Amino acid sequence: MLIQLRNGSRISEAIEALKKFIESGGRKVEVRVRKHRNPEYRLMVLSKELSIKDLTPCKPIINEVDDKTLEGRIQLYAKKELGINTHSLRYAFITYLLKKGFSPSLIAKITHHRNLNCILTYIQQKAANKILEELD
Repeated sequence: MLIQLRNGSRISEAIEALKKFIESGGRKVEVRVRKHRNPEYRLMVLSKELSIKDLTPCKPIINEVDDKTLEGRIQLYAKKELGINTHSLRYAFITYLLKKGFSPSLIAKITHHRNLNCILTYIQQKAANKILEELD
């Protein structure tokens, strides 16, 4: 989940990145963007909080089950133990970048949102919620 949070990726992209980090031993990998028909790849970077050595215990787990099963297990863990949907990690990353002052169009490029309206709608919803919460 930290890989997903650090890169604003979908959980399936984070799983592919995890496998590639372990295989390559590198801190940067390219993974296929999900939800796009034509093959497209994105950069994923291993968080500074993690080392390749930290990922080694994951190797037997990721080798024993298929990606869909692993994805389901991670989603179930996130829901039961943390009370979150793994996709919310993607939006947490978007929020983080917005607070850092990055433009919505750059965020869309980083997260591989083809439609800028997805980012804008999310931003507007967050702003609307904040206004509503601050009303007396």
